[in-house]
Amino acid sequence: MPKQKYSSLEENYNEVVRQAIEECVLCGDCLRDCLMLPQTSLKDKAPEEIMENIIDFLKDGVSSEEVYLKAFSCAGCGYCSDTCPQGIDPLLLHEAVKIELLKHGEKPPESMNFVVPGQRMNLYEILAALQTKPSEVRWLKRVPSQPKKTENVVFLGCSPQALPHSIFAFLDVLEKMGVDSVTLGGGELCCGTAFCPAGGKVKESEEKARELVTALKAFSPKRIILVCTGCYRQFTEFFPSFLGLDFEVQFYTQFLNENLDKINFTKPLGTTVTMHESCMTRRTKATDSAIKLLKAIPGLKLVERENIDEETLCCGGLANMTYPPMGQKLGQILVEETMKIGADYIANTCPFCALAFYPYLRQHSFKVKDIATIINEAMGGREYEDKLAKYWKCQSVDEIIEKSRENFEANGYKEEEMRHILPLLFGFSGPQG
Repeated sequence: MPKQKYSSLEENYNEVVRQAIEECVLCGDCLRDCLMLPQTSLKDKAPEEIMENIIDFLKDGVSSEEVYLKAFSCAGCGYCSDTCPQGIDPLLLHEAVKIELLKHGEKPPESMNFVVPGQRMNLYEILAALQTKPSEVRWLKRVPSQPKKTENVVFLGCSPQALPHSIFAFLDVLEKMGVDSVTLGGGELCCGTAFCPAGGKVKESEEKARELVTALKAFSPKRIILVCTGCYRQFTEFFPSFLGLDFEVQFYTQFLNENLDKINFTKPLGTTVTMHESCMTRRTKATDSAIKLLKAIPGLKLVERENIDEETLCCGGLANMTYPPMGQKLGQILVEETMKIGADYIANTCPFCALAFYPYLRQHSFKVKDIATIINEAMGGREYEDKLAKYWKCQSVDEIIEKSRENFEANGYKEEEMRHILPLLFGFSGPQG
């Protein structure tokens, strides 16, 4: 984990800008490896020319549609990160460009409004409300005034709450293992990803980071366990550079792998799975722990990918927030290539990837399960219904409302609100009803 070397998150990114201005040789190698560029109107532009425009913008502040599009269409996959002969990380550079664009009066794409934390019509809050009643929630929404000291704090983040069946399975596993823990939900408490790196709002992101770390420290934990890959990147790549963290940070698969001796497998699964490596688990080096867990499960056969270009297998990442149609093109490729493997289902660790898979359930027959769900089943645990998969297979907004009414009304949402937002979330044309 990097040592604290900056006073703020913005100072961290300012250093990236300085390095790019002084050292970028405009070779364009980073853009030749870009997965998103071919999906945009910049696909026929010379990479060298695009990079020259980006560096010129950082120098003189004169923006252009080209610079804006390249920055905000970035999927955040990081395949470019090792390509620069000068040692610049292009992923960080494009994130820094977003920040500079906002400083010069630009705004993030409007679609970003759906993922801003703490809003009533937040994407993840709505998806969660469709699936669970408040009485079913098994995590704290906010920190108590006098929290009990706890060895392990599980922080869910924002997007995992849209996958309650996965969270329930993970909490069941921890209980069976006898782990001393408390679980804190996301929402108003947020790692800041939706603000920055996704949206270029660096000050808001840092504010959220400091607020979250303060909330977690209230439990005097030894360890923070994260189930969101976006949160895990924030906690391991950014937070230590400007915040003092006095606790350990682990991704949930790392924690489970280190405590494998406490997991009692009682039910051989007799199934074949393939592992989807998300871009963020690759960047944060969390993939190996997930693979080791799968290989430890009795009766589970892990099928490795063969003759598939790994660098084509991105779900669309941050582009699904900023330019959804572009991000979805990558998601389509991911689903089609993964289905060729012929496994019973896809094992996944990333909630962003999981949510990106769902729209393709209308076109393809496949299953996605997170590692915690698979482990819980192998421990003889309950298999929770994936209600989101059920909703994505619905043929109309009326059908989704009929199946989810009891849940969303218990969460304080009205049918009129659902009829307005569900067509946007589930790909139906126009408000219905």
